Amino acid sequence: MNNLILLPVLIPFIIGTVLILFSKKHTIQRVISAITMTAMLALAIYIAIFVFQNGITTLELGNWQAPFGIVLVADMFATMMVVLASIVGFVCLFFAFQTISPEREKFYFYPFYFFLLAGVNGSFLTGDLFNLFVFFEVMLIASYILIVHGGTKYQLRESLKYVIINVFASILFIVGIAYLYAVTGTLNMAQIAERVALLDQTGVLNVIAILFLLVFGMKGALFPLYFWLPRSYYGPPAAIAALFGGLLTKVGIYAIIRMFTLIFTHDPSFTHYIIVTLAGLTMIFGVLGAYHNLTSSEFSLITSLVRSAIW
Repeated sequence: MNNLILLPVLIPFIIGTVLILFSKKHTIQRVISAITMTAMLALAIYIAIFVFQNGITTLELGNWQAPFGIVLVADMFATMMVVLASIVGFVCLFFAFQTISPEREKFYFYPFYFFLLAGVNGSFLTGDLFNLFVFFEVMLIASYILIVHGGTKYQLRESLKYVIINVFASILFIVGIAYLYAVTGTLNMAQIAERVALLDQTGVLNVIAILFLLVFGMKGALFPLYFWLPRSYYGPPAAIAALFGGLLTKVGIYAIIRMFTLIFTHDPSFTHYIIVTLAGLTMIFGVLGAYHNLTSSEFSLITSLVRSAIW
């Protein structure tokens, strides 16, 4: 049964590879994609039910025990995120069937769609910090292709910021991993948490914690690191923008929650206060940004709805 938690990563990777062979046959791609996405959603729900009934499930790949091997860990938080990712992927895929033109489908839309889902699910299920970086990169490389899909001038111009900021964040990510390994001597998340609890080097850990917060804040578009997001998401087709809005930044937020509830719990009065402050400012400026971009008719509609709700 433990092997099942590998399937949300393995299935989209294999299907994405297979779909490359049918890049010019959009009908076959649609059929394979629809069947696969439906199966992935059903599988994600089944795994979530199993974890709810039986507790945390782990899989040591290649029978290499932690912390030497790659470990996948399915707890309720991770499996629920996989379920939500599968729902978003399912809905966006069928929306893409109605909105993506056959010309764009021929340029490997469906393969990179599934490669992105493989990276997202792997990020949720990994129990190893370095493999979190690997799955992040799988997700991001697929997103680099999808965000310029169609190759319009506006897409290429605005997506440049998205690519640059994420490449810079990835560099900081690997630097943070190196620092954390130097302090703890391991990259297994559970073992890192155990060793951090025994360390007295609060200052060093705070520096590393802020470095990871900066990395995931960039990827999750927290204030003030969100400047790249609005125009970048406006350029690609609606189905891709919906997929990005529903998944990519959420992986960054998931990583923040996971890191700062499992590993960086040594000085919550410092680290968690910063997170709460950034979260509040992100909500405020997000609302102001949405308000600034409302048309007069949209504003009138929202105002009338609020008045109706009050009265």
